[in-house]
Amino acid sequence: MAGAKPDRQVEWLRIRGQLQAEYGDGIFKSWLKPMTLVDKGAQGIAIQLPTSFIRDRVQGSYGERIRALWIEADPALSEVSFEVSPVMQGAPAQQAQRKAPASNGGLVDEFATPFQAFLTFDNFIPGESNALAHGLCLGVAEGNVKPSGPLYLFGGVGLGKTHLMQALALRLRRDRPDRSVLYLSSDDFRQHYINAVNAKDVAEFRRRIRSFDVLMIDDVHLLSRSSGTQDELLHTINALGSRNRLMVISGNDSPVGLEGIAERIRSRLSTGVSAQILSLETDYPLRLAFLERKAFETTLPAPQEVLVLMAERITASMRVLQGAINRLEWHFRHFGGELSVDRAEKVLEDLLPANDRTPTVEAIKGLVCDRYNVRPAEMDSPRRARSVARPRQVAMYLAKQLTSLSLPDIGRKFGRDHSTVLHGVRKIEGLMKDDKALAEEVEALRRQLES
Repeated sequence: MAGAKPDRQVEWLRIRGQLQAEYGDGIFKSWLKPMTLVDKGAQGIAIQLPTSFIRDRVQGSYGERIRALWIEADPALSEVSFEVSPVMQGAPAQQAQRKAPASNGGLVDEFATPFQAFLTFDNFIPGESNALAHGLCLGVAEGNVKPSGPLYLFGGVGLGKTHLMQALALRLRRDRPDRSVLYLSSDDFRQHYINAVNAKDVAEFRRRIRSFDVLMIDDVHLLSRSSGTQDELLHTINALGSRNRLMVISGNDSPVGLEGIAERIRSRLSTGVSAQILSLETDYPLRLAFLERKAFETTLPAPQEVLVLMAERITASMRVLQGAINRLEWHFRHFGGELSVDRAEKVLEDLLPANDRTPTVEAIKGLVCDRYNVRPAEMDSPRRARSVARPRQVAMYLAKQLTSLSLPDIGRKFGRDHSTVLHGVRKIEGLMKDDKALAEEVEALRRQLES
């Protein structure tokens, strides 16, 4: 809002709040939150947005309402226009072609894993499940967060780790051209190292990769079978850490849970700042906001009730949601007609039933409570009496077996941490080996939940 008069600043805040109330948090975060106000005096005002795509969407879908609110606030206003922020114009193309500085031996971006220009902060949809990771990456990009060790992002497949890492890299390249940034997939890091070993040029590999101001390694868990590459990565992390260089690393589990990764690397990652991206099952608003944006991007005329259906029943990952949108779009383009809920269910029948058969933790807790005559509130209470603790452990065991939730996610459903869930799961597994009645009881609960 730089340059806006005080009264227009106040009106702008009020109008933004009204838009959020009218359109809801999902649409506001996806499309309207990036708006900034430029006061052009007697010529009116301009509302700037980060990309032409977002500008066109906002102007086409919400422009008339925004204009109406401004005219209501200031009847003398001459014009309300929508523009692309000059700071953002042309950034992705320039970033994609940028060469590393001379300090890197003239090393061009061919050494790096290619960027996808659309993986920006503007195109990332924040929600409750990714709020911490998004906030940390944005804070690092803006210089407000300075991790003392590696910034480590972790979570399941298709939840946004790569998107956030590339968004951070692109933003740093745009705003801090004096800082060299290297983004590598774990496969590319391994291949570069192997090539250097074969060429007997490891010293040059080390000189180059350690000359960058920012190093990003994506999907570190994929190095689980590469002991030599892991050793090199550890030396790289230590070398850059001693120079206070920024390192951003991602993986599929917490530092302590990274299977096949050397303990020294896991310990080193634990000394930095970690942020988990939670399962999409816990974030319905984010799923719906993602589908709304993707439906618009593909110009798919999907009614809101169809998007709600998909958001409610497809909870695996962003990639599965994207695949569902792609399939609906292909079907619509080839066969035309109306995209009703019934039609969407038929087109997506192999996705929806699979998710529909997956019980929620709430359903599991409810059935276990009925079976053991335990009040639902006791499941989340601190009570440790066996009459409550055993049913709670059975519910945790079933949640681990029947859902895709991680141990921390399950723990949150019971008001406990992941170690308590792990203890409960192992306890029931051990008891079932010796207690035939308990094993049959748990199996009957499982069948009932899966039916």
